[in-house]
Amino acid sequence: MHRCLHLEEILQEIFKTADYRSLTVLARTCRLFYEPALNVIYSDLPGLQPLIERLPHDLWSTSSGELVIRGPLRPQDWEIFAGYSRRVRSLRLRWFASDAKLYCALLSPPNPSFLLPNLRTFTWHCLSTRSAGLDDMFAFMRLLFCPNLAAAQLIVSEYALAAFSDLGCTSLRKLVIQSHKVAISANVTEDAICKLSALRSLACGEVSVRALHHLAQFPLLSRLTIWLGDDIPSALTFPRFPFSKLRYLTINTKSIGPCLSMLKATNWNIRCFHHRMDAGYDPAGRKVLLELLPLQLSHESLKCISLHTAAPHPDDDPITNPISLKPLFSFKNLLILELSGAILPSLDNDGLQKLAVAWPQLRVLILHQKAGLYRAPQVDLTGLVLLLEHCPELHQLVISVNAIIDTKAPPAPPISSTSNKLITSINFSNSPITKTAEVAAFLSAIVPNLRETLSWTGEVMCPGGNVQEYRKRWDDVAELVRVFAEVRKQEREACMHALKLKSEVVRK
Repeated sequence: MHRCLHLEEILQEIFKTADYRSLTVLARTCRLFYEPALNVIYSDLPGLQPLIERLPHDLWSTSSGELVIRGPLRPQDWEIFAGYSRRVRSLRLRWFASDAKLYCALLSPPNPSFLLPNLRTFTWHCLSTRSAGLDDMFAFMRLLFCPNLAAAQLIVSEYALAAFSDLGCTSLRKLVIQSHKVAISANVTEDAICKLSALRSLACGEVSVRALHHLAQFPLLSRLTIWLGDDIPSALTFPRFPFSKLRYLTINTKSIGPCLSMLKATNWNIRCFHHRMDAGYDPAGRKVLLELLPLQLSHESLKCISLHTAAPHPDDDPITNPISLKPLFSFKNLLILELSGAILPSLDNDGLQKLAVAWPQLRVLILHQKAGLYRAPQVDLTGLVLLLEHCPELHQLVISVNAIIDTKAPPAPPISSTSNKLITSINFSNSPITKTAEVAAFLSAIVPNLRETLSWTGEVMCPGGNVQEYRKRWDDVAELVRVFAEVRKQEREACMHALKLKSEVVRK
């Protein structure tokens, strides 16, 4: 055996690519494989059942698919349990009242290290309020959480989150808090996060002003996703040097006001800014936001802007003035721009070219109307050429184009050198299309590696009910582009071969 395979770290990296059956075979094949194979098998568990099933059969049974514990674990049983539990790095638990006895049986280990001493990631799904046996689960979790626990994802009720706050997981570096249907109050969320000063990443629901003040002083916090309620004061202030390490900020609001208050409170040296507004479109507020971003966000460090609007009012116009995006041109290093939802800027070829000239390093451009009233796109296939000419590193594109071909003057494939080989998929959003072959021939010249096209994936309905036909035509375009691109390649090779033969004849 090669001596590299004597290193357990190398074996574990290899075994991570194997399925469960292969791992069990490897564990029985060779003593050298036994430990690393078991480490991978038990590294990520969907519950405690795989550990309990390693215990003697007189301790447990299954009834109607449920695991039943017959009694407390004996010292020798704990030794067996610890032999497997020390391998667990990630655990997912879901509360079921039928598991209460299981947690009760595990509450008296000889030493807390007999539980899961190397647990790093914990996922907990508990939407219950007060119920019998839930206290036993809380007591088990108190024993379970070691100082090394780094990440937790909580899909919980308000009652469960309050209980989690009392467990003292101060070592957490990443925390995700999600609710289901019933939102968690800002005060309960505040109690859960205010003492977690080691956090580097936090995603949660509504937070209070006091919670924001705590978060502003967390020395390592680099990613933050929060919901701001309408009670956030317009004159929000922070202590000195807030959010010093923050690089990724996502703000979810119902209206535009709380987002504006948050941005005005300090200058932000962040790489990515995301804002989602769930109320109807606010043209005046959006204008203020776009003008505020260059004033409060670093022009040098900002690489990504994502703005999403949803749930338009019936009288909302889904098209805004393209000039309103002009303030964003200050961010010369922008790599990602996403404008999605019900409201989008109205762009023609000239407007799209201005965007491309302003952001030549752009790698991702998403202009996706997902709902609202349909408006025929003003960008046509020629506009794509202008975009790709000025943004050569673009590799992800979502845009609506008008691909209605005039049979009297079909667009000729461009003869310029513009050819983007990074793009393999394009979402054409709400794009009408007629002549499939002509469109495919055009695209094969500018995106020769295009292999997939998506279209009409949102809730925008096209007048005339041609959505299904449009989708089919765009699917056909992806198939034809592959063919046309291959023909172009063969033509180029034949041309080069002919020129080579001609030059050899001339030399002779």
